[in-house]
Amino acid sequence: MKKRKVFVLVLSLLLCIGLAACGGGDSDQADVPKIEKSVDAVAAELGLSNKEEKAFDMIGAADGASYDGNIELYLYEDQDSDAYKAVTGDGYDLGITVVKATAHNDGMIMVYTGDGEPDKDLVDQFNALAFK
Repeated sequence: MKKRKVFVLVLSLLLCIGLAACGGGDSDQADVPKIEKSVDAVAAELGLSNKEEKAFDMIGAADGASYDGNIELYLYEDQDSDAYKAVTGDGYDLGITVVKATAHNDGMIMVYTGDGEPDKDLVDQFNALAFK
């Protein structure tokens, strides 16, 4: 009977050690510094400059601006809104143009308006951002 109790105790300890070793979590997310969720903070983090104000309310955004002539950033406070779903889906039709997200991250939208393909590194940096 004593051997059985010792065996159960040893197995219990091994199980606890195994669970503790596997419970480290996602170290990639822990290494990413969190920034303020704002258009200016995202632009600064991505190294964008030459800010120009945009009529962000026309597409249902809470804030927005254009940077470096071909990158637009928009903040949506309600990710369940029809406007957010349109921009991140098939695009928000303004009649003269369609605004379609190149990338989106937790309510922040990046739109590339230049010719050709957007800078993949910039899009990857945007997608990797973590917000407070």
